[in-house]
Amino acid sequence: MKRYRHSRQKTAGLIRYSCGILFVLFSFCYLFFLQGEILAEAQFVYSKGVTTYNLLVGAIVITIVLMVVQWVVAMLSRLPSRWHALSYFPSMLLLAILTDIDKKVIECFTFGNWVWIAPACMLVYLVAVAVIKKLSDDSLTYNEALKYQMYPNYILLFAMMLGVGSVSESPDVYHYELKTERLILNRDYKAAAEVGQKSLRTTARLTQLRMYALSRQGLLAERIFEYPQHYASFGLLNIADTMFYNRLSSQDICAYLGAYCGKNVKSSQQYYQLLFADSLANSQAADYYLCSLLLDKKLTEFHKQLPRYYNLSDSVPGAYDKLPKAYREALLLIGNPDFAQQGKLVVGTDTIAVFQDSAFVARFKQYNEKKIGIFNEVERLNKTHREFGKTYWWYYDYSHLAAGELAPQNGGL
Repeated sequence: MKRYRHSRQKTAGLIRYSCGILFVLFSFCYLFFLQGEILAEAQFVYSKGVTTYNLLVGAIVITIVLMVVQWVVAMLSRLPSRWHALSYFPSMLLLAILTDIDKKVIECFTFGNWVWIAPACMLVYLVAVAVIKKLSDDSLTYNEALKYQMYPNYILLFAMMLGVGSVSESPDVYHYELKTERLILNRDYKAAAEVGQKSLRTTARLTQLRMYALSRQGLLAERIFEYPQHYASFGLLNIADTMFYNRLSSQDICAYLGAYCGKNVKSSQQYYQLLFADSLANSQAADYYLCSLLLDKKLTEFHKQLPRYYNLSDSVPGAYDKLPKAYREALLLIGNPDFAQQGKLVVGTDTIAVFQDSAFVARFKQYNEKKIGIFNEVERLNKTHREFGKTYWWYYDYSHLAAGELAPQNGGL
């Protein structure tokens, strides 16, 4: 009898500890890696910016609280060992409610359908616990009990984990936005620019944050077309991006460029004009302005404005070769196309510049040869993108055909 009791206690202990470890690992990883950014945004908004959320501390504290809830439920329910995992249901339910947050919930707080789903789930849970306790049979040996009781617990636990994971419906790009924003606020601009870099999906706000992170590193004009650009100059600086839930707004970016944006300013181009007219702009603002012209495909205006912000006189050896990558690529599209493939910028009858970078010139020639050599439009779009998708040449020719599935028709956020 004593041996039987010891076997039962040993089995129950193994079940409790293994389920506890699995739950702690799941809760911490889910909160820290998957939902941390959105919880940080929610806390910022709901506290009106008074408090901030630390991803590591938050994940640890919430997991501890959920474990305390489980311990209380286990003490009160006294479920048989075979169904011990059910004591985690209230904790899993709380975790699901806590992380069921998207942009709409942040803008206007609401519990949504949880108002009736949560009570209904708890009612079903209480009935299930009562039935299980009444029908439970513990008359098994230790070896039989270990297998007989472990599997149901693990199955139930993993089913609840899947349930919690399926609740959150926020798109990946929204998490990219929040993570990029947080890294920028932490002044980790390099890491911010790398968030979701391999994804072709983007939003206007994500694009704006990425470009700001690049500018902070002095790489805006060098790397701007390494990222999907579906919003033209609107994705570079959106003057209207002053929503209360944004920890980094367009006003912060404007302050970085030289001056805050007034309420009467209706577009980024108007802002740039006022900035330069009042001599408030800096070198970063110059690149923002020039890149906005490239994004809007205003090559003539770009060519006219470029010498105002970069010294391209003959007294500077190799001045054109020292320009950022996006500017050099754009200049080859401005002049005579035949001479451009030889690396010469010829406008009218004047030879403005000759690029000495043979690899750069050869790459432009390869792009034109591939573009001309493929007759099917879809095939040409895809094949040129694989090799030249990170160049201004490809953007200028094909961006209107590849305006990402997340780009709204009105160009909004």
